[in-house]
Amino acid sequence: MSVLRSEGIARLLRAKQQVSADDGSGDVVFAMFLEPHQPPPGSKPSLADRAITFAVNTFQPSPVMCHVELIVPCCPGSQEPVNFATYIGQTSNWQTDRENNDAYYLVNNAGKWRAVPVFGKRAASEVRDVCRKSIGVHYSLFRYLTASWPLRAISGIVADATQSPAHCATLTARILRKAVGACLRHPSAWYGPSTLYAELSQDLRDQRISPETTLMTEETTVTVDTILRARDDEVQVLDDVRCLDAIRALTLKAAAAEAYGDNTSQKLTQHQLATALFRWSVLRTPARPPAVERQLFTGLVCSPEDRKLYADNTDSHAGFYPPRDLIE
Repeated sequence: MSVLRSEGIARLLRAKQQVSADDGSGDVVFAMFLEPHQPPPGSKPSLADRAITFAVNTFQPSPVMCHVELIVPCCPGSQEPVNFATYIGQTSNWQTDRENNDAYYLVNNAGKWRAVPVFGKRAASEVRDVCRKSIGVHYSLFRYLTASWPLRAISGIVADATQSPAHCATLTARILRKAVGACLRHPSAWYGPSTLYAELSQDLRDQRISPETTLMTEETTVTVDTILRARDDEVQVLDDVRCLDAIRALTLKAAAAEAYGDNTSQKLTQHQLATALFRWSVLRTPARPPAVERQLFTGLVCSPEDRKLYADNTDSHAGFYPPRDLIE
């Protein structure tokens, strides 16, 4: 066996170990922010809903966001849920009701979501682990007070254990702080939806992800167009690998727009990314992916024999490339 071939095999096995370490779900999760808008015709928001809407619109900075939750990518073909949230009057949990998710994400609030990528080493698996421990957290209206000036000064003394009560922004911030860490500077109770949006956007902006990374192959371009604009049944036939490839491309576009674009391009790319994420998460029909069919790491070139050896030693797929490969 030649030295070059041995080195190629060694690189493939190291790649396999890296993929196994993060379970194939990747190095990014998504904070999903809902913009304020009129409720659907015929709906009657509760008094608490109206009070929260007033507080968020009055005491939060612009751009105002009224709700936030998480999408946590999974390994392609996995049966694991990906939408984690809490709502007033409920406890936190994975959102797995297909009919409810379709109505909430794709109908009643369609076009009103913005997605902000949050990068970190093994972010998806780390966030998923904290989400599992955060199931059943009770909703807290009190923490809207500590998210408003001047009561943010006492946010640091508010209980912040995994099962401590929380509203949507407190819970999202807590999970990200525990799983990713450096992306947030304040205590979890300091944040409302708008302040969390502002800080995560600034963190993404600081990474200076280059627009050159947004170039797409023809196949990816077709998949992006399908997941954004095609009928539901056409999206449903896309497998996770193709959907996640399109989402990766839209993630890079949103990240590059945040660093180098204007307000219009930032809003547009975040809307597109959110649409793709929700259409994938709601409409997906998970199926076990085949053996590795494509390169998993940027710049890794190997022979068919080496690729077969790698496939024989792993059953995982990388959902996203590490952010360090995307930064100038």
